[in-house]
Amino acid sequence: MIHVCYGLYDKDGLYSKYTGTSITSIFENTKEKVTVHIFHDNTLTPENLNNFSQIAENYNQAVKFYNFDKICPEKIQYLREKVSDYVDSRFTVGAFFRLMIDKNLFGNDVSKIIYLDSDTVVNLDIAELWNYNIEDYAIAAVPEIEATRGYMQPGKYVITTGKVKVEDYLCSGVVVLNFDKIGKNFFYDGINWLSSNQSCECPDQDILNYFFSKNYLKLPGKFNAFINICKALDQNIIYQKIYHYAGRGYLGMDTDSEHNKLFLKYFSKTAWFNLNIFERIYQVTNQINNQGKIFAFQVSLLMNGKKRVFFTFTSLLEPIKRFVGNGNEEFVVVDENSSLEPLVKAMNKGKDKKVFFIMVDDYDTIKNYLTRAGFKEFEHFINATVFIPGYDKEDFSFPMIEAL
Repeated sequence: MIHVCYGLYDKDGLYSKYTGTSITSIFENTKEKVTVHIFHDNTLTPENLNNFSQIAENYNQAVKFYNFDKICPEKIQYLREKVSDYVDSRFTVGAFFRLMIDKNLFGNDVSKIIYLDSDTVVNLDIAELWNYNIEDYAIAAVPEIEATRGYMQPGKYVITTGKVKVEDYLCSGVVVLNFDKIGKNFFYDGINWLSSNQSCECPDQDILNYFFSKNYLKLPGKFNAFINICKALDQNIIYQKIYHYAGRGYLGMDTDSEHNKLFLKYFSKTAWFNLNIFERIYQVTNQINNQGKIFAFQVSLLMNGKKRVFFTFTSLLEPIKRFVGNGNEEFVVVDENSSLEPLVKAMNKGKDKKVFFIMVDDYDTIKNYLTRAGFKEFEHFINATVFIPGYDKEDFSFPMIEAL
């Protein structure tokens, strides 16, 4: 029997479908018997619980539920008392459920378990991961430098402070846990350490790194393949991997991406894919359409009697010029890593006479910079990337995925 678990916190009831999609992908690709253990709290609704049970029944597999609000309320309370800032952030209490896993929950029959984040798709037989021998290790995981194929995010607290070596820093989204090697007081030790090191960007992951990065079984990158890296480097080819749609930010409805279609393939086999989905898609599509109309109206009012100026980076200048298609347009151009002072000077000079069309990849960063400089969106500048066909696919896709 293979044992797999998930930690689930679902305040608005919309997150369970990701867990259900991941579970379905396991059942679709695994020949052996699997028991899925779902660690949750009181936010799991009866409807979503029933959907999970239905998936297991459809595949003749097993699913078990553990309400940590009832099983270990003292740990939940301790967590909220010691590191409340983390619990109430984007990580939520559910991120810490993997740290609360205890052998006593299962009995002597279970000596190890695979933990998966909900935003994973298991496009391989999970037995391949289960069969790794980790008797000599507390955990097995993929180093982040391997998972991101060299595009590791810099500046992590536990790395810059020398607590963890960059080549050893592990990803906690896919972890095999060996109960015989993990200390009985690991949860409390970990939370106590975190309370004294509250500069951690990824608290649950950094706890695992601090305690185990010096001695864990390093798994191949295929077992935790970051989807944003795969989309960029794999030329739209799907492999036998565990794909990690980290933060769901790289998941979309557009079917140009084979990786997006892979998620939709498994999602369509879940109990969340039903007739109501079409009503929800219509509602969100209508909302997005209305937002587009409002935006167009705001731009028309803004442009009354004013000249437009395009701002972009040097690397984007030529394609944007081709898109604009008018040789008389005015541009302000800087290198990606250069100061934005030329833009600020141009905007100060053209204030009340010009509107600046911001056409860069990271509009929010430019917006925050200009706001601090005293300029106002829809008065002095706008996000013009929305005018480029296909450029805002992810902006459109994310609310659509949320609606499913």
